[in-house]
Amino acid sequence: MQIIFHIDLNAFYASAEMANDSSLEGKPLVISGNNRRAIVSTASYEARKYGIHSAMPLFQAKQLCKNLIIKPVNFDLYRRLSSQFFELISTYSPLLEIASIDECYVDFSNYIIEHNIHPYKLAKIIQNDVLNTLKLKCSIGIAPNKFMAKMASDMKKPMGITILNKSNYKQLLWPLDVSEMFGIGKKTAPKLKEMGILTIGDVANYDNYNKLRQIIGKNALLLYRKANGIDISKVNTEKNELKSVGNSTTLQYDTNDIETIYETLRILCSRVSFRAKK
Repeated sequence: MQIIFHIDLNAFYASAEMANDSSLEGKPLVISGNNRRAIVSTASYEARKYGIHSAMPLFQAKQLCKNLIIKPVNFDLYRRLSSQFFELISTYSPLLEIASIDECYVDFSNYIIEHNIHPYKLAKIIQNDVLNTLKLKCSIGIAPNKFMAKMASDMKKPMGITILNKSNYKQLLWPLDVSEMFGIGKKTAPKLKEMGILTIGDVANYDNYNKLRQIIGKNALLLYRKANGIDISKVNTEKNELKSVGNSTTLQYDTNDIETIYETLRILCSRVSFRAKK
């Protein structure tokens, strides 16, 4: 049987800033631009206690927390720590698939057999190693496949470890709101709810399959199988090359001025070009 870990760095951008500057530890911190239309990219767990969350307009976040600390995005720092994180994890197993800048899937099937170690104990060792080496917190999901491992890592944050398997996934997974299912987007979830598919358990119910197919289309079978704990996808070590480079910005005011738009695009293109060449 496969034993897959999904390892997810918690509030990564904010945690990276704290790792880089210890004076920020334990304080309400957000990563954001600092103009009237800026939105929160990442909020520390201390900031979340005030109701602040990612994608929230910064002015609202400031209203919720008067002593909020705002730091600009520092991609050089995040990329450096991300690279160090993946390098550290790969010392345990080379069967690693980078999912994004702050998360990865790792196949520990052979490692656990060879070292005769319980998966939970291994996860605890990895958590402590990441914390002590990089000063970053992570949550780990352990499961027989990638989908369940991903879902498990989201269940306890920060520094959580959750095991999902054939004996408990119905109890832990099925009651969750359908919007929490990995693979179902923000626009799709309301459509499913209109059809009476409210939970992941409803996605797993074959009686709802035709409704699911009407909305999801060809991916309905894939989601139905995943909701029933079935995912045959393997950890893909070939997906670890960076595929794209992008830059974005938020204008302070809406505009339909062509010169302003062209100038903004020119600056963004220059940044992308510089990063791609680098």
